[in-house]
Amino acid sequence: MKFYKVIALATIATSLLTGCATTSDSAAKNSGVEKKQNPDKAFIDSLSNTVIKVTAYPAKQTNVNKKFSSDYSLSVCDKSGQPLANFVITAEYPASKTDGVINFEKQNITTDETGKAVFTPQIPSFAADTNVYFYSATDSTNKDTINAAKQAGAQAAWKVRSDIVTKGAILFIWDYNEKGKPVNNSYEILSEFRTRGMTMTGNAPVNETAYIGKPLNWLYKQNHEIVENSYGYLIVGTIQYVKPVEQAEDGWFCSLTADISVADMKNGTQVFTGTFTNEVTGANWSKATGKCKEELAKKIVDAIIYGL
Repeated sequence: MKFYKVIALATIATSLLTGCATTSDSAAKNSGVEKKQNPDKAFIDSLSNTVIKVTAYPAKQTNVNKKFSSDYSLSVCDKSGQPLANFVITAEYPASKTDGVINFEKQNITTDETGKAVFTPQIPSFAADTNVYFYSATDSTNKDTINAAKQAGAQAAWKVRSDIVTKGAILFIWDYNEKGKPVNNSYEILSEFRTRGMTMTGNAPVNETAYIGKPLNWLYKQNHEIVENSYGYLIVGTIQYVKPVEQAEDGWFCSLTADISVADMKNGTQVFTGTFTNEVTGANWSKATGKCKEELAKKIVDAIIYGL
């Protein structure tokens, strides 16, 4: 009887050992699956030993349809400072714009024997204020892997002004007072455009308060009859107080909002529209309103110059 118990126990033990072996085989297979995914992990791990730097980039912004003043220069080395030759870098750059959204494309470049590489940007066909990205090239399509590469890479400014700078614009932009009445044309926006080097700018010849709220195309037609194609664009809008300027604990608080639209003077087509806000606290009423208008003007001009 004891003999049979020993055999039974041995059988159970063998069964248990077989089950563990099966589990081990399954784990090995899973490990094999993991190994197939390891190239992504190995690539991500390698990023900590790679240093990509932008050593030079165009010092000046360019204009639409005009090439950049220089190339983008890069250097790649390991964390000990040794140059990495024949290292492939992906340059991800603005390539097109659709309905105001910038589309990026990729181009691979390779370092020379000193670990240096050059990216020559194409002549831009649209305005933008964004960046070009440089990072370790990978064949992976995994978003996390690509994002890890981008975070470990480098970037540089990509600034292209629209043709409004060269073609000029006429303005129909009215400042309102705190009581909600239009009182004068916006000096701050006109001044900001001129500060950016846009000499071909001024108030629209048809520019009466009675025309505020008229359709953009109507304003275009009235002004086009007078200036024809002397200017590239018509900018229409209003700047109003969100509420009257009020005294707060740390000064006088000013809040402004602006609605802006731009028409192409060739055909009256609306090419830009936007709503902008700005808030400022100043030492007194004049300083608060003055600074608030200046900052708002910069926001608007930036958006138009780089957004058309």
